Amino acid sequence: MTYWLFAAAVLAPQAQSAPEAVERTIQVTGTGIVQTVPDIALLDIYLRGEGATPDAATIAIAAKQKAVHRGLTGLLGTDAELTTSNVTIIEARGAACTDARGYNSQPRISTGDCAVIGYIATIQMNVRTRAVEKAATAAGLASRLGASDARVQGFTLSDPEAAQGRANAAAVETARKKAAALASGAGHKLGTIVAVRDQANFDMMVSGARHRVSDAAAPPAPEVAPVVIELKPKPIETRAQVFVTYPIAS
Repeated sequence: MTYWLFAAAVLAPQAQSAPEAVERTIQVTGTGIVQTVPDIALLDIYLRGEGATPDAATIAIAAKQKAVHRGLTGLLGTDAELTTSNVTIIEARGAACTDARGYNSQPRISTGDCAVIGYIATIQMNVRTRAVEKAATAAGLASRLGASDARVQGFTLSDPEAAQGRANAAAVETARKKAAALASGAGHKLGTIVAVRDQANFDMMVSGARHRVSDAAAPPAPEVAPVVIELKPKPIETRAQVFVTYPIAS
């Protein structure tokens, strides 16, 4: 008898409590893809100087570096960013100083066939320019002015955040249409967005563009007109994926 009285005392409060309201929501995934024409071109320029002495090799490459820098700045404008890296100066030996594994495959004494006969200096220049349409022409001009290797390495965007923002907006719109269709099929309407998360589970933020403005005087144009090479890079694709939660209204 005591057992049944205890059970009644425990269950009675539960029977009197009001049921909790459950918020009905729907979560959908949206994807967005946008294409943007690149407005930054990247070039790699390699210079080589040779001489019987280290000074002769460095003098030769310094002259080429100056000519290429002046020529590219004249073609691309003062806002082009030219940087220099990977400077090397190495000893050079004759063709007889080799074996089946190739030149300099192992340390050699600098005598006889392996005596040092000169020096080779190399420099890598990197170019970043907004003059995308002139990038291929710039590579040709650099070769004319002494570069041993000049290539358009790739393209990018000066404001990737703006492109990502457009992709995010497209992804949210895709999610809205998907959620509206699902809710309509169930005879309900969507409320306002409860939460939006991106693929990395972060709130989305789009920052403003940053542009570098140069007030330096325009450099002189190249002394000899470069050969124009037409260039039309393909658009850069930016993707986004979002997870959007909506409340369901009756």
